[in-house]
Amino acid sequence: MRNRSISSRIRIPILFFLLLIIVFIISVSISTVNRVSREYFSIFFELHQLQIESIIKSSKNMDDAIKLIKEHQNNEGITYAIFHDGIPVLSKGDISGAKEIKERNKLVKTRVSGSRGYGYRFAYLPWGWEIVLASSPVMPGSVEAANNIMISGISFAAVLFIIGIMAVVNRNLKVPLDKLIRKLREGQPLTHTGVREFDFLVDAINGAFNSEKEQRLKTEILHSAAVALNESMSLDDTLRTILDAARGLIYADYAAIALFNEKGEFTKIISNGIDTEEIRQRVGMYPRGKGILRMMQLSLTPVRIDDVTKHEAFSGRLPDGHPSIRNFLGYPIFSSKGIPLGSIYFANKTTGSFTEEDERFLMAIASDAAVAIQRVSATEELRRFKKIIDSAFDIVTFTDEDGHIIYVNRAFEELTGYTKSGMSGKGLFALNEGIYNENFYSNIFSSIRSGNPWRGELINRKKNGEEFIVSSVIFPIHSDSGRTINFVSIQRDITEEKKLYTQLLRAQKMEAIGTLAGGIAHDFNNILTAVLGYAEVIKHKISKDDPIYKGIDIIEKSAQQGAALAGRILGITRKEKLELKVVDINAIIRETFDILNRSIPKEINIELNLRDGIPPIKADPVQIQQVIMNLAINAKDAMPDGGTLRIETDRVGRENGAANGIASYSDGGFVKLAVSDTGAGMNNDLQSKVFDPFFTTKETGKGTGLGLYIIHSIVTNHGGYINLYSEPGRGTRFNMYFPVCKGGAKDTESFSEEELTGSGMILVIDDDQNIRELAKDLLESLGYTVITAANGMEGITLFRERKEEIAIVLLDMIMPGMSGAEVFQRLQSIDPDVKVILCSGYSHEGLAGIKELLDSGVKGFVQKPFTRKTIARALKQIVS
Repeated sequence: MRNRSISSRIRIPILFFLLLIIVFIISVSISTVNRVSREYFSIFFELHQLQIESIIKSSKNMDDAIKLIKEHQNNEGITYAIFHDGIPVLSKGDISGAKEIKERNKLVKTRVSGSRGYGYRFAYLPWGWEIVLASSPVMPGSVEAANNIMISGISFAAVLFIIGIMAVVNRNLKVPLDKLIRKLREGQPLTHTGVREFDFLVDAINGAFNSEKEQRLKTEILHSAAVALNESMSLDDTLRTILDAARGLIYADYAAIALFNEKGEFTKIISNGIDTEEIRQRVGMYPRGKGILRMMQLSLTPVRIDDVTKHEAFSGRLPDGHPSIRNFLGYPIFSSKGIPLGSIYFANKTTGSFTEEDERFLMAIASDAAVAIQRVSATEELRRFKKIIDSAFDIVTFTDEDGHIIYVNRAFEELTGYTKSGMSGKGLFALNEGIYNENFYSNIFSSIRSGNPWRGELINRKKNGEEFIVSSVIFPIHSDSGRTINFVSIQRDITEEKKLYTQLLRAQKMEAIGTLAGGIAHDFNNILTAVLGYAEVIKHKISKDDPIYKGIDIIEKSAQQGAALAGRILGITRKEKLELKVVDINAIIRETFDILNRSIPKEINIELNLRDGIPPIKADPVQIQQVIMNLAINAKDAMPDGGTLRIETDRVGRENGAANGIASYSDGGFVKLAVSDTGAGMNNDLQSKVFDPFFTTKETGKGTGLGLYIIHSIVTNHGGYINLYSEPGRGTRFNMYFPVCKGGAKDTESFSEEELTGSGMILVIDDDQNIRELAKDLLESLGYTVITAANGMEGITLFRERKEEIAIVLLDMIMPGMSGAEVFQRLQSIDPDVKVILCSGYSHEGLAGIKELLDSGVKGFVQKPFTRKTIARALKQIVS
């Protein structure tokens, strides 16, 4: 709904109703004029009728009457016609509308000389005459003048009324309201305007602002207390932080936290506003069992006292040097188990007495203090057990001289599920019985009985039947006499390490496949360079009407599709750079939706809920589409019997990134992309692992375990973050947040067709003859002189001989014999100012060495397959 100001809401209705009144009055005026006109012409025509009838009666015959009527009526400003037996015998003016006047002795509207007017018909029956009179509706002058005066007066009065209304509204409404709005925008306190209703509003707003300010301060204090709890601060520093903030907000002169032990003895006092050590000593001398502090020890509820001296718990005196106390507010501090830990209290409120609001705030502060106290207590306890926990990291087993277990540590129990008592008396290899044959165990015992330790890997079995792999060392313990009295086994669980090693082998295999695919894509790009380039050359040489134009256009588009395919292959093998663009994520989703509709089974319903007006993000469209496709495929696998796949977008505030330490561009917030399904869902254990590399719940051979890991990497590389919500049996939802990119994409430098042309000599060094020929044809069509070399040595020789003529060198990066990097170094040794453009089927971020060359003096880079425009633009940018 469109917002409008209060003044406009008042002015517009007033103007509207005034307009209605004016229209009504004018309508009444016009109606009155028309009525007067009709009455005037009725009398006018009746007078003419009497005159004509008088002439007829005084005439001897018809001819005489016609003559007299003609002489008399021609001097009158009236149109008339006389009919005898339907034939006109006399007329004046245009009588074309005479036949329309059929009724006698009645005023009717008709046409007079091409315009609307009034007509009148009467008959002289003795002679069989029908006489028709007509006249234009000329209003009587007095009536017209009066009407004009009335309309002008009404209009003038209306204008004056409107001006008056506007002035009143402006003075009593708009001016004070604008003043209030201005002060609100400037953050100033509002002042009274003199308008009662506005003054009520001012008081309400000021009250709300003051209340909100106080609540905000309290929230900040509670937040600072919570932050202090999470920092590695000492207990004293944490409690001081809490007191410093709280005392200033409750407006008390003094504040303190007193801690005591189970016997009721004070162990610590932290104060604010008075000396801590002095008060601690004075309170220690104070008789226990009396006074307000003792009452606080015994109290289970807050204590609020308006006049301390009159309270029954007051002992009648304070320790020497203790500040005088007027009023008091205290709150007990309890542990999570309900054990009293101490009290927090405030004294001498600066304005009035303590309130219930102060009491509620103090309750929150007391909770923070309790957390701090328990945190320190728990930390000290953890320190006491740290050495024990550290010593029990590996599985440790002791046996007697016969190999029967006499002790296992806690790590053994936790890992295997067996208890110490349950394992007592069993054999050293009880965890892997049945896994190895007897000869295997005999060889180990032979080794350790001979005094030598045994090292190796073993497969153990937990109580629940799950197998795990350990790196084990078993050695004997000898008595002073040298006799073996015990055996010790120390085992470290290496199951995850073995899995990671297996995954590493798989990753290396995948990397090898990726390298192969990347190489194929690179060679494919080289082939496409000639196809795409010559298709463009031919299109520039023929018109669109040429019969072969359509075929060439198809070749060009197919080559472009092939280049895009090669780009995707390079992207998967990480040899294609991240193509960040300012994109509309809704448009990417709609494109992906068409693909999903063809690939997702019909049993799964795909729903799009895309919010309109989503701001742009900076992203690689191909990778965003890959994210959506991967999540959709996972959702499909989770719903084998059908269900709903839902894709949604929304805009959320920048606070959504704060918890993850992520800031959006220009603080514009985040675009949220959510993909959810109604499938099987996941438990908490699976949720904690889904983004781990190589983790999969699918059967062997049906998943690499890299899908969600890659999705997580893509989202992170885009400056965003991802989280998930899932419950078993209720589906899974992935939420991805991408920073909003304010402003459009930066326009790349562009040149017109004429500006793309140039001059000078270009040396093309490439081992592919087709690419050399293509580059020669493209560049010569732009006005350059081109010489070519089939390898690095030939190119170096040509450059040495003609370096004064050569303006730019177009150098292939990957060539047999001598690579592009080596050729560039040789060219630079000949001429340090040589201008070189590298060319490769890989991107400059996807091939090692290109970035270093760009940093060391290479002027530009062109990725294959290139077109006439891309190669021309690269040359032009170096020249300009």
